[in-house]
Amino acid sequence: MTSVEEIIDAARAEGYLTPTAAMEGPAHSAGFLAFSDLPRSDDPQVGAVDLGTGGGVPGLVLATRTAWRWKLVDRGERRTTFLRWAVRKLGLDDRVEVLLEDAVDVARGPLRGCVDVVTARGFASPALTAECAAPLLEIGGFLLVSEPPMQDAAAGSSARWPAEGLAVLGLHDVGSWRVGDRTYRAIRRLEMCPDHFPRRSARQVDDPLWTSAE
Repeated sequence: MTSVEEIIDAARAEGYLTPTAAMEGPAHSAGFLAFSDLPRSDDPQVGAVDLGTGGGVPGLVLATRTAWRWKLVDRGERRTTFLRWAVRKLGLDDRVEVLLEDAVDVARGPLRGCVDVVTARGFASPALTAECAAPLLEIGGFLLVSEPPMQDAAAGSSARWPAEGLAVLGLHDVGSWRVGDRTYRAIRRLEMCPDHFPRRSARQVDDPLWTSAE
């Protein structure tokens, strides 16, 4: 069977991952699972969504490291064609589905309020990522994000993920953790997310719930 490392190398060759992202991909992806309050990785009842999967980091890699039921979301036709090929090569067809859709449409569809875990790496700004993820999560579910390098994680939290902005979506910042030189953050859905979220992508860009330095 094809290994996930071979898939990541193929993604690099196709231009879906930079050489650095491909080299760091498996280890970077594994860092998402270091969050202590996650559901068990061997629980096949857990539903997870990866936003903007692209070349497979982190969603495809995480699918090989968990027994969860994954939806890999990307709006690029060539990327989703590649991801479907990768899912077949990895033998994950029975529990991993690739969705060629905009994340806004996914969050307004049948998965709304049904997902345990949403992951995102470089998907969009914090405000747009939160607005697309929050409606997908069930109460108690987690959004896990990979943060850009920063020296002060606490300051980065308040600037990138302001409490008042998250509260509008029913979200609460749980905190960050580090694996090697990478920082990750967990955000939990504690309250209902208003029905009008997520707004259309153009509206989110024109009028974000908050702005933050990237």
